[in-house]
Amino acid sequence: MQLIRAGSIALALGIGAAARADNSFVTKTQIYTDNDHTTVVSTVVAASHDAWRGATLSTAYVTDVVSSASVDVVSNATHQMNDVRHEVKGALRQVLGDTRLSAAYLYSVENDYASHNLQLSLARDLFRKNTTLELGYALSLDDVRRAGDRNFHRSLAIHGLVGTWTQTLTPATIAQASYSFSYDAGYEASPYRFVPIDSPIDGTIEFKVAETEPDRRFRHAFVIGLNRHLGKDSSLQGDYRLYFDSWGLLAHTIQLRYFVKFRDFTLRLRERFYYQRGADFFRTQYTSDHLTPFVTADRELSTFWSNIIGAKLSWRVPWQRRQTLEAEVKVDVLYFSYLDFALLQTRLGADVEAGLSLAY
Repeated sequence: MQLIRAGSIALALGIGAAARADNSFVTKTQIYTDNDHTTVVSTVVAASHDAWRGATLSTAYVTDVVSSASVDVVSNATHQMNDVRHEVKGALRQVLGDTRLSAAYLYSVENDYASHNLQLSLARDLFRKNTTLELGYALSLDDVRRAGDRNFHRSLAIHGLVGTWTQTLTPATIAQASYSFSYDAGYEASPYRFVPIDSPIDGTIEFKVAETEPDRRFRHAFVIGLNRHLGKDSSLQGDYRLYFDSWGLLAHTIQLRYFVKFRDFTLRLRERFYYQRGADFFRTQYTSDHLTPFVTADRELSTFWSNIIGAKLSWRVPWQRRQTLEAEVKVDVLYFSYLDFALLQTRLGADVEAGLSLAY
């Protein structure tokens, strides 16, 4: 079963090398669970090294252990799904004056999915570092298989571009705007998902067909954000994201984050609201007298809204030497309301994370 598509361009473009040229080690464990009988345990181990002047080498390893008996799994005659995903990444970041170059390679694999990812970015500071322009490109080449079926083999290629403008407005205010575009070509359906086709007479299921989705997808996303320093030791960040694609999906995201620091502790409060209009071909019910070329039972393509409320507390452990040790714990509560998905109306989940980071 596919766990996470590592080729997601939105994520790939947002993951760069280390934020500064320094030696560091980070380890985190995250646990996600919800009332749809899904649990994911993720572990991250990452390290970076100040290799030569202006250059930082970094590497990371991620593993996801998934156990699910969700409606999506059960509705396809499977009682439980268990799987493990492994991901490794290597990156290089080079600073040349006011210019930063980054390159990274990421490989992700699970029992029925493999993904190769290339990430490149170029950033330039202008006007005494008050303006930063950045351009990024990501390529994902994915290999899709189906467990227990040696004859099933599909591919997916994703190309992504993102441009970001960051502007210092005042000593206490920073604004940012970005546009991202991606082009998907290949297989994007689930090899395990079969869509029920109902009788137009009494609504009973006549038969099921394999999920089919368009093999081309153009995605667009615009983001605007504002960071404002408040008082002595606090700041407020807000952003809005507009997303739409060639499948007819339209989404709005509003996010607020508040940071406050007291002594060696930093508290972050987070609120994120998301609304999505479903894809053009998504239907609550498909009937045999009006079959369309594309059919799906993917709730991620339905109309829904979600809300995330969370908090993260970081503690910078007092350290007498040059090293910096920081511990953190994070808790997010997630709520989803599906407006036209027949198998599930709501989903409530929690995301808990704990981690340590050492810079030296």
